Amino acid sequence: MSNVIQSRFWAGGSSDDASDSDSEEYESKGSGSSSEEEGAGAGGNRMFFLDSDTDSDEVRRVVRSAKDKRIEELKVVCDEMRNKMKINDWTSIQTVFDKLNRQLERTLKVTAKPTPPLAYIRVMVELEDFLEEMWGNKEAKKKMSPTNQRALNTMRQRLAKHVVYEKEMAAFRADPVSTDEEEEEEPESSSFDEDDDLEAIEEASRAPKKKDKILSMEPKDITHEMVAEKLSEILQSRGKRGTDRQEQVEMLTYLATVAKGPAQVVQVLSHLVSSLFDLNPSMASHMKVSQWKSCTSYMLQMLEILSDNPNIKLEEDAEQVPESAEEPEEGAEVKVWCSLVAFIERLDDELFKSLQVIDPHTHEYLERLKDEPFFLALAQRVSEYLTSKEDFKGLPRVALRLVEHYYYKVDSVYNAMRKLTLEQQQAAEEAAEEGGEEGGEEEEGAADTKPILKVPANFTMDEDAHNALQVLVASVFKHGDERAKARAMLCSIFHKCIHEDFYTARDWMLMSHLQDNVQLMDISTQILYNRTIAQMGLCAFRAGLIPEAHACVGELYSSGRVKELLAQGMTMSRYQEKTPEQEKLERRRQMPFHMHINLELLESVHLISAMLLEAPNLAANPLDAPRRTSSKPFISWLLNNYQSHTYLGPPENVKDHVVAATRALLTGDWRNSYKYICALPCWSLMPKQAEVLEMLKGKLQEEGLRTYLFAYASQYSSLSLDQLCTMFELNPQKVGSISSRMIINDEIHGAWDQPTSTIVMHNIEATKLQSAAVQFSDKVSMLLEMNERALRAIRTGNIHEADDDGGHAPRRRGGWDDHGRADRHRGNKARMGSGRGGGLPGVRGWGRGGYGGQRGSRFGEGGGYDRGFQAGFRQQPQQPPSQQSQQQQQPSMSSLGSLRGRQQPRRVPAV
Repeated sequence: MSNVIQSRFWAGGSSDDASDSDSEEYESKGSGSSSEEEGAGAGGNRMFFLDSDTDSDEVRRVVRSAKDKRIEELKVVCDEMRNKMKINDWTSIQTVFDKLNRQLERTLKVTAKPTPPLAYIRVMVELEDFLEEMWGNKEAKKKMSPTNQRALNTMRQRLAKHVVYEKEMAAFRADPVSTDEEEEEEPESSSFDEDDDLEAIEEASRAPKKKDKILSMEPKDITHEMVAEKLSEILQSRGKRGTDRQEQVEMLTYLATVAKGPAQVVQVLSHLVSSLFDLNPSMASHMKVSQWKSCTSYMLQMLEILSDNPNIKLEEDAEQVPESAEEPEEGAEVKVWCSLVAFIERLDDELFKSLQVIDPHTHEYLERLKDEPFFLALAQRVSEYLTSKEDFKGLPRVALRLVEHYYYKVDSVYNAMRKLTLEQQQAAEEAAEEGGEEGGEEEEGAADTKPILKVPANFTMDEDAHNALQVLVASVFKHGDERAKARAMLCSIFHKCIHEDFYTARDWMLMSHLQDNVQLMDISTQILYNRTIAQMGLCAFRAGLIPEAHACVGELYSSGRVKELLAQGMTMSRYQEKTPEQEKLERRRQMPFHMHINLELLESVHLISAMLLEAPNLAANPLDAPRRTSSKPFISWLLNNYQSHTYLGPPENVKDHVVAATRALLTGDWRNSYKYICALPCWSLMPKQAEVLEMLKGKLQEEGLRTYLFAYASQYSSLSLDQLCTMFELNPQKVGSISSRMIINDEIHGAWDQPTSTIVMHNIEATKLQSAAVQFSDKVSMLLEMNERALRAIRTGNIHEADDDGGHAPRRRGGWDDHGRADRHRGNKARMGSGRGGGLPGVRGWGRGGYGGQRGSRFGEGGGYDRGFQAGFRQQPQQPPSQQSQQQQQPSMSSLGSLRGRQQPRRVPAV
């Protein structure tokens, strides 16, 4: 029962807002409350709850409006300020002063009046008077603590800057208002039932807002001072909590239509564009298309006014609200706050972000791309205006934005955009002739509508994209900073590559030394550098420069993160976890779809280049190919993945096609290799497709000939020139050139027989000494590898370290491998020793004493030949055969045992 009563008691206070619960007051009209308060213990409390619940119908609550509550809270802070003034605590006065101003902001939001309550004015006047009194009292200042004195100085400076309500304070000093008169001005709180209170609140929320006075006036009656005053009021409330940004945009849109004079129109339009940007404060989301078009339209209107009125100067450091509200004289110089360069950069960023978000396979993406000519026209107008004003600080920034819109466009795309611009201009002229005003008319509150833009009639695009780009790049090089110059150079190199000028692009890249400093640049510039390198590789491949193409594209594929490097997607790896913040930043860097470089085409170029370079090497050195290759990933895919498969199906992706072509090329079958290469689906995206495939056919014929000679030349006694020309469909001059080059480089052993047009092969068999030398070199290399592995195990503190493959070698009983058979097989009766610096038990070192007798290691401690072991393979005096056999059965490990607690390592097989 008590739980139910308590829940009803607490339910009475939960109906109102939690922030105003402390200021609610309750009145009880029942009698007998004094007797209940005198009761003590749980019984008394229970009786109190029972009686209050019983008389709940007769209890009426005083409903205080939000305005009364805020004013009451303000008065409480004012009283607190007076208490701190009485004790002369200036440190606390600073804190209460900040609290008082915050409370005033809350109160003004509720009262909807431009002037503060009289309680605030009264306490500010008292604070000023008290401050002046204390500042002039030198004796009292001497008695104050240093902290309090500093607080007094700080408070005096803050009050000097706090000049918001000087007029109201001066009026109060002239005619002070008593506290009683102030309370009479405040509305009295009324007593209602709870149901009446809810109905009153609902009616107040449904009531329409009070219309601004300036909106109800005729435009001809609005003066310059009224517009300036309203603009100042909007700017003061801008950025504060609770401000309706959409309402501010609508008001500024209306003020732009009633502003007096071109200077005031430009001033209102600049603040209107800035307010439209405030509607989308988040960097993660993009601005609405309608708002973007409105900003572009307003900026074009501003530039028209600025071109007609050269006396108006735009400055970023000018005051946003002019001190004098008087209309300037006609022709007088007027400074207006505005930053055209910042507006251009923000519009470009919003266009970029919208293209990132919109699905590229929809009609909406194409419609958004059609808005690019509007931005280009606006940026060109701004660039012309900055040039006329000789503003060389902002000019390269605008020029760089234009460069980044031109550099990736091929001639066909540039001509299509130029044609679209002409069509839009022609449509706007026809609409103007017909009397329609769709092209330039803007509705009130255009933030949510879609205004129809028109490209300015005086905007023209150069017929040649290269010339247009070079003019802009020259401007950046002349006036820009280091980052702008680097980006402009990369854009120029990219543009050269898509126009098939590889050698110029290569020279510019090497002369600029961008590859040396790119690691110190920002991430967006590094992405542009990676895109330029990829485009250089594609350009070199189209030109038939296979080594250069492989060098450029292989640099990107060596990391295994091509998508991230080109900002064309995100690779999810199970070995690398990214925080949500990192993923968000990476998504912001992604390039729009129409700027992508096709990754399938890039991968095809990389693998085909690697195949053409490494197929002859694979045929010449089938056993040692992985050590001599220059394309490590390609060889690993070929040797490890595909050769280990028992069954290989038909090729499906790019790797399968290239590996199938490589397997055919290794046998000299260039026709099947060419067939697999032509089956790749990415050739439709390659410019000059027929020429590129013809170039690849010639490259496959040449490399097929070299691969065939490497693989099968030793099987022939002679090779006919005519037969080689027929097999590879090459002319005799080409076959002779390739064969002669291989003979000169000692890649094949043969000679030309001119009368018969044949290559006579010289089959040279190795002598016994040469064969023994080859075997000896293999044994030494194996010994060196084992010594390095043993030294690594000793240095890491784990003698039983696993092999490089991850497994342990099998060990025989007692921890020793039985190598007696190998020793007896070789007739070796020497005692096996152990060394500290990498010497292993059971491994013979080649010492000065020759092959027989006692041997000492000549290897260095790190596995090299520079120093001998100080403790390895120690020579022991000659002993009888019985003792030697006994020592062979129980070998000593004193050296390694002393170093690692006498742990017995596993034995390595003897050489």
